[in-house]
Amino acid sequence: MQIPTDSPATLLCSTCLLVALLLTPVSGLRAQPSEAVKSITIEIAPVIRDSRSLPIRTSGRLAYQTETRLSFKTSGLVSSVAVDVGDAIEEGQELAALDLEELNAQVASAASSVDQAARDLKRLQDLYKKRVIPLQQLENAQTALEVAQSALNIARFNRRLSVIKAPFSGRVLQREIEVNELVSSGAPVFVVAGEEQGWIVKVGLADRDVVRVRLGDPAELRMDPYPGELLRGEVSRIAAAADPATGTFEVEISLPAETRPLRSGFVVRVDILPSSTPEYAYIPIEALVGANERLGLVFAYDRQSGRVSRRTINIVDLVHTELAVSAGLEGVQQVVTEGAPYMREGLRVQLSH
Repeated sequence: MQIPTDSPATLLCSTCLLVALLLTPVSGLRAQPSEAVKSITIEIAPVIRDSRSLPIRTSGRLAYQTETRLSFKTSGLVSSVAVDVGDAIEEGQELAALDLEELNAQVASAASSVDQAARDLKRLQDLYKKRVIPLQQLENAQTALEVAQSALNIARFNRRLSVIKAPFSGRVLQREIEVNELVSSGAPVFVVAGEEQGWIVKVGLADRDVVRVRLGDPAELRMDPYPGELLRGEVSRIAAAADPATGTFEVEISLPAETRPLRSGFVVRVDILPSSTPEYAYIPIEALVGANERLGLVFAYDRQSGRVSRRTINIVDLVHTELAVSAGLEGVQQVVTEGAPYMREGLRVQLSH
């Protein structure tokens, strides 16, 4: 039975072959045919020069497009918690609240100060009209009213932000508080996500890879919960600076709306397909005789002389069953595939028919 060239079995075999060859030093390769043999029958393959999108293979974690940490503006005692982890929420829904007794007293006190300042100002305005007090005293009263009004606004603002409401419709990812717990100002108490905004995958790329990526480049995504299924996304954000801790550049890949049940934190295998790719030479993996790291050895075939010549190549990547080569095949039109391990420099060969 013939196995398709793009089947998983073929790709696995090709990958294993490349790994085995990479362990064979180039310098140790020598031709093995008998000196009595005048020619060897071989098969050849064309060298294809093309600007293909070589994938950047990496992995990352799935996350909601919008994830927000929510906290109280002031410290206080938690009086109510209305949701738990995993609950769906609606925009404007109350999630939790502090005990408002102290804050209500602060608002009432600030409101009383405003009323008193307003009465003082009215009385001094009447006295100023009668030329009993100087202008400075009137202006001080006006300033006192403005200060009191500002204090009232602050008290009302703090009271309003002592009740946490959902900023959008979505789901609760984390909950960090319980009723009757004393919380500090600004401490995260919920992490919520907006489901309508979609999903993203965050990956870290090395500098040699991030320069190949552009906004809008397509990406292929695979997850273990859905084996054999392919999700498609595109690059939506590229960091301008490297992460000091890892030295990599964070790249975000946006996914369209998905009907599959997804969860934040899924591990995703990512193939980014850069739109800007230089031209490389592509040859079958069978042409590779040996390799040492990124250097490989192949034999070029010259149709005019019927002889082969040894070529050291720079291997960029393995793409399915082909090698992408950046250097070493200049001027070469064909390479030896079948019979390549038995070649030596200048050997005359025959083509199989």
